[in-house]
Amino acid sequence: MAEKIQFIKHTQKSTIHNPMMNNELDTQALEIRKDPLTGAQSVFNPRLEDKVAMFFGQSDTELIEKLAKESESRCFLCGDKWKAMTPTYPEEVVPGGRIQVGEAVLFPNIFPAAQVHAVIRVGEAHYVPLAKFAAQPVAEAFQASLKLAEHLTHNDKGVKHLTINGNYLGPAGASIAHPHFQVMGGDLPFSYLESIIDKSRQYLRANQSCYWTDLLELEKTSGERYIGATGPAEWITAFSPQGTNEVIGILPKRKTFLEMDEADVKGLSEGLVNVLHGYADMGMSTFNFAAYSAPLDENDESLRCFIRIISRQNVYENYRTDDYFLQKLLRNELILTPPEMLAQNLRQHFK
Repeated sequence: MAEKIQFIKHTQKSTIHNPMMNNELDTQALEIRKDPLTGAQSVFNPRLEDKVAMFFGQSDTELIEKLAKESESRCFLCGDKWKAMTPTYPEEVVPGGRIQVGEAVLFPNIFPAAQVHAVIRVGEAHYVPLAKFAAQPVAEAFQASLKLAEHLTHNDKGVKHLTINGNYLGPAGASIAHPHFQVMGGDLPFSYLESIIDKSRQYLRANQSCYWTDLLELEKTSGERYIGATGPAEWITAFSPQGTNEVIGILPKRKTFLEMDEADVKGLSEGLVNVLHGYADMGMSTFNFAAYSAPLDENDESLRCFIRIISRQNVYENYRTDDYFLQKLLRNELILTPPEMLAQNLRQHFK
């Protein structure tokens, strides 16, 4: 596998007269990493390792709780308000119009941004600190998402591509504090998923093996970025992260969401919650994730179900965004915590 998957690091040097060093010449070493599959770049300057606070201010717990309390009375996911305030699917698409699994409730987004755009309530609590996230509500939300995938497969043949996603709190793009997931997809894959499908198929043709299982075997062998397993789900940190503190979970035996069973959901949920607990230890308060599947109507051996989780900017007064032109327009990511160190920090939560 070593010759198939390459972990490429490119070094650069930047020299300046540094006023913090009496204007002496200061040469700083930069490490450019490339994603082994897509070639997407990220950059690490070791000088920034101890200056994360420059980019992520300390999360203001009192402010978060204040904002959550103020919004609770108008939250349509709290109590039974969703019964009157949320839309429903046509009966022929989703029998009953909504999907309920335990405390999870799935319904269509009233302002869809995709052919399929569902919202899922994750538990009854309006606000949950990352350290208090539990696997059961997350698993129920994933189960509701998979039930939607099954309904669409039988009742809407035009839907080939689905993703399961999450934003948590304002800096991560969430419009409400109540934990919720979103299922999005349609007849066309999103740009990133389209790239992953294309690159994974190229790899299969060139190597007669699956990139995702090869990557996992290689990472488990080296151990630098391997975190651990939760049942059938295996967890690593991204070599060239495309988001801050990126963690990848892989289901090596599952190609599509339709193949996932209860053990897969349990493993995925436990691992996601473990990562969130690790983020909490690091002082983080927000996150995004996206889970991906091969096309639902194909037996595509090149891809496996996987999830990407990233932390986002913390909540505090007048916070700055953690994305700027480097990420949004140049499509390079800034590494603040080396992936190898992140894996080391998170392993304790997977024991």
